[in-house]
Amino acid sequence: MGPRRARSGGCFALAAGVLLAGGAAAGPWAQDEGHGQLILQAGPYGSDVNGTDDRGRTTGIGKLHRGDAGAYWEHGLSPRWTVGLAPRLQAAWLDDRVNHRTTASQGLAELGTFARYRIYKGDYDSLSIQGTVNTPGIANDSNRLRIAEPHPSLAMSLAYGIGLPLPRGMSAFAAFEAGYRYRPGNAADELHLDATIGFRPIPRWMVIAQSFSTLGMRNNAPGGADYAVNKVQFSVVHDLTDRHSIAVGYMREIDGRRVALGQAVFGSLWYRY
Repeated sequence: MGPRRARSGGCFALAAGVLLAGGAAAGPWAQDEGHGQLILQAGPYGSDVNGTDDRGRTTGIGKLHRGDAGAYWEHGLSPRWTVGLAPRLQAAWLDDRVNHRTTASQGLAELGTFARYRIYKGDYDSLSIQGTVNTPGIANDSNRLRIAEPHPSLAMSLAYGIGLPLPRGMSAFAAFEAGYRYRPGNAADELHLDATIGFRPIPRWMVIAQSFSTLGMRNNAPGGADYAVNKVQFSVVHDLTDRHSIAVGYMREIDGRRVALGQAVFGSLWYRY
């Protein structure tokens, strides 16, 4: 694997977790000018909620079932600039143990629009900064089950990645991201720390391990969400062609504060141009 292959492998890995992670990830690699990728992803999520959901928002008490779907598109404007969009759709049902009824909500949770600037490029590594504007969602919400983000938010992230060739035609990469999300309104701001490790043991196959950590900054107004959560995610990716790939994965929320912990499976389809 040469330097170009190392960079594209890293970008692939970061985007693999972007939808279930809940935002537009700040990949360290830039897309080549005039080229990009489109990812479609969907899967079910479930958790037991006890007054708060997986984003620290007030909800009912019971079993939460949710379908997550979305798209991730990024395009290289120049050798250093990459722009993109990341809409996130959800449909959720809460089997409320208190009221003994089912509450449903569905719609657009939020839309992320981002611009990434590559600060540094080496033979095998890259460093980038990214700004993301998240617009409010549009959903058929209820008081006991909310999907749409009520306010816009602004995030800034710094990401570093390195990809290396290994013996016998194998390759590996690692990427790390740190970001801060400013959230107007009642909700607390968030600090994000993410890590990705990928390994390609044979041609056209890749395994990925990722962690996503969100830490609420405790600066919320009364009634606003302030939570912390740590997630792990594992994926297997198969390249069908040079342009098309499929992936399946599993995500689990393993620890948190003022938040429900759940798990999800997902599948995604990739197109590179």
